[in-house]
Amino acid sequence: MTDQQSSHAANTAIVGTYYSKRFFKEFEPQTFYYSLAPVMADMPNYQGKTINFDFFKKIPYLAGDDSDQFTAQQLYQSASVVTATLHERDGYVQLSRYLAITARNNIMERAYENIKQAAVKTLDVMIRNDIGMMVADVANASSLDFANMAIDGGTLHSTGITARVWSHDGTAANDRFSMYHDKKRIAQSALVSSFAKSGLTVRSIMHGVSVLEGKDVPPVNGTGKYILITHPTAAYNVTTAAGGLKGWISPTSSEPMRKTPSQLGIVGGAQVYTTTLAYRFPLSGDTLSTASGVLFCSLLFGQDAYGCVNISEYGSKGFKLFLKESGPQSTNDPTNKKKQAAFSITNVGKILNKSAGLWLLSTEQV
Repeated sequence: MTDQQSSHAANTAIVGTYYSKRFFKEFEPQTFYYSLAPVMADMPNYQGKTINFDFFKKIPYLAGDDSDQFTAQQLYQSASVVTATLHERDGYVQLSRYLAITARNNIMERAYENIKQAAVKTLDVMIRNDIGMMVADVANASSLDFANMAIDGGTLHSTGITARVWSHDGTAANDRFSMYHDKKRIAQSALVSSFAKSGLTVRSIMHGVSVLEGKDVPPVNGTGKYILITHPTAAYNVTTAAGGLKGWISPTSSEPMRKTPSQLGIVGGAQVYTTTLAYRFPLSGDTLSTASGVLFCSLLFGQDAYGCVNISEYGSKGFKLFLKESGPQSTNDPTNKKKQAAFSITNVGKILNKSAGLWLLSTEQV
């Protein structure tokens, strides 16, 4: 997967193979919205810029007896194809030959590690935003650019009493998961100022699971459990809040002794995963009743909730790693001074069954 422009000015094949295999071994376990997606679609070459997801509907049960002992009742398997438009994102780090020679450590190795982290976050944020949430001072969701939302570390226009919550919509009402705050379903465009401060609790998670179970949504295949992706601070609230783990587990049990304060494991039928890329919206001004605060949006889902493109080493061509030198043949680099570490990602996230997922909204405990 390395890009070699000439035999004398690039990494050898064996180095490229080593880095490519190492990258995929280390890459996927660090993603969450991508690696935990219940549906993966392969991306064939030369098929345009859209990807198709096959969504098979449930076969209903039989409610009536057979008419005689030799007649079976025919059941029908129906399916629909959901299409999504692919994104392409490419990034690179450029180093000089002189720096690579004089640096006190392996600068290309460091560049590789940093570009890997950038690629991991790029992919996860891409999938997250395609199916995700937003807090903004706008009148309707159609004016929001979910795909290119740079929320991490910013307030994203979430200032004052006009701030509203939006689940992913675009222009299609069927392209969004429902939202729940303090065990109550809220409408898209609800004012954030109407929320009371309440951290994520065991009861909130259990209520979300009961909603999915009530809609006959099966757990994610192979796990027997639903999946919850949340921010470490929101998970920490579960362990420390008044409505948290206290009272739900035995005080003499060794099970609560986790590695970190935010490690929850399985709660109420949901396997909890924490990542700093989960939604954390900083809010300023009169946004949470009478004060500033933070709004967390945790994704709970079951089978067939959403899908993305498979980028594994033996899957599609949705990811490439580059380690190269430009080569003396380049007019911009006649003395072969440039080295690069780069990645290319082509992917998309798509809601397939809006009833199979939901957002649990909570605030930071004060």
